[in-house]
Formats: sequence, structure tokens, C-alpha cells
Amino acid sequence: MDIRGFLEANNADDSREALIDILTRYTQPAFGALPKRETDILIFEVMRTLGLLPEDASVYDLMTDLRITRAKASQLLFDTAIRKFDENPALLDAKVVEALCNARFHHDADKYFVLEVEDPMVNANLKEKVRKAGHISDSSFNSALIRLPLDAVADLVADLLPEDRQDDVKAALVAAGAPEEPSFKNVVKSSLKTLGKKVVGEAADGLVEEAGEFLAPILRDGAAIAAKWLPVLGNGDDDGDDNGGGVLV
Repeated sequence: MDIRGFLEANNADDSREALIDILTRYTQPAFGALPKRETDILIFEVMRTLGLLPEDASVYDLMTDLRITRAKASQLLFDTAIRKFDENPALLDAKVVEALCNARFHHDADKYFVLEVEDPMVNANLKEKVRKAGHISDSSFNSALIRLPLDAVADLVADLLPEDRQDDVKAALVAAGAPEEPSFKNVVKSSLKTLGKKVVGEAADGLVEEAGEFLAPILRDGAAIAAKWLPVLGNGDDDGDDNGGGVLV
């Protein structure tokens, strides 16, 4: 990492403000009183503020750029995230939504989705939401990879989508061909199962790429549901009763 070259090319005012921030916080309440862990977090935050480290840097990026262990990189991400999310809890749900919108299909696509969530705070929060909903998340292969049964995905969507939007999304899915179900969650679940069966049976037809592309209209832009889901649900006849449950393999 070329720190000198970066700072020489950086805006002088930004660098000056960063130095003021470091010296101010390091001397409070007295010089040297800041514990080493807090000092590490301070320097890490300033490096990200300056752009020396990208805000979305992966654990691997931090390991190689800072020459630290995976455990240290994960701890830095967790420590900085918990401070940020404590100040604005809505940001954490937004990160979980982002993770869902980047979900992938498991090879048992009619039973499971797979999410890759490297941020340890978001990862822990997502798994806790799943646990509280009564499901088991599987990260046995890789802690950043979370395999979720469709029931758990439907519960997450119901938890994250404001209630005043759920009726509109439910109606849009039904209009696109989803079975009429008594609850929002059941409509989402049956839609996901129909999608999964289409992936398993017709993966070569070019219709489906990533699972998150189909969750994004539900969680972010209900107006896009018709265009995205009609090709999937228009010919669907799935009853949506079977699901992957929480069984680990």
C-alpha cells in the first residue's frame, strides 16, 4: 500500500482534517489513554474516510492491503460496523436487504437460496433474524456463505418489507400469476418455490441468473414485479406447500 503516494495525490484539506481527527481523538481524555484496539479502529476509520481503503473492501482485501489475519480483518469490520449501526439501526436492515438482493440459487433451487455475507455484523444480524423466525441457517462450509430454506427467505422478506407495502406487493405477485394465498408470506414463499422449480427444470433457457434479481423488485421497487415475475409465474402451477425446512446436509 503506497500511503505516501496516495496522500500526496489526495486533497490536502482532507488529509489535514484526517490528521486533526487522529490527534484529537488520540489525546482524549489524555495522551496515550486510548486502548490499542480503539486506536486500531480509529486509524482504520480514517483510512476508509480518506479513501485509502474502500468502504466496501472485502475481508480478503483487508488481509492483503493491511497484511493482517482474517480474524483481525473480520474484527475491524465488526467493530466499525457496530458503531455505525448503533447510530443508525436502519442501516443494518438496509444491508440485509442488499444481501438478499444479491442472493444466489442453491443447486436445490426449489428448496434453498445461498447468500454471501462477509460483513460480520450483517452476517450475525441476518442469522439472528432467521433464528428468531424459527429457522436454521447453514454456514457449515464457509461462515460467509449462508444457505437458507425458502421459508426463512419468505420470513426475512416479510420482516424487512414495511407492512404498509406488503398488500401491494402481494397483489402484484398474484397479478403476475402467483397462487392466491391468505398471507403475504405465503404468496412470497409459493412464488419463490415456483421460481426454484423453474431454475431446476429450465436452467438452460436463459431466464434465470441470480436469485436476488427476483427479490429486488419485491424489497425495493414493487412496480418492477410484473416485468420480472410474469415470465416465471405466468405458467406456474406450484402449490408452494413443500419447502426445504431447516435440515442441514
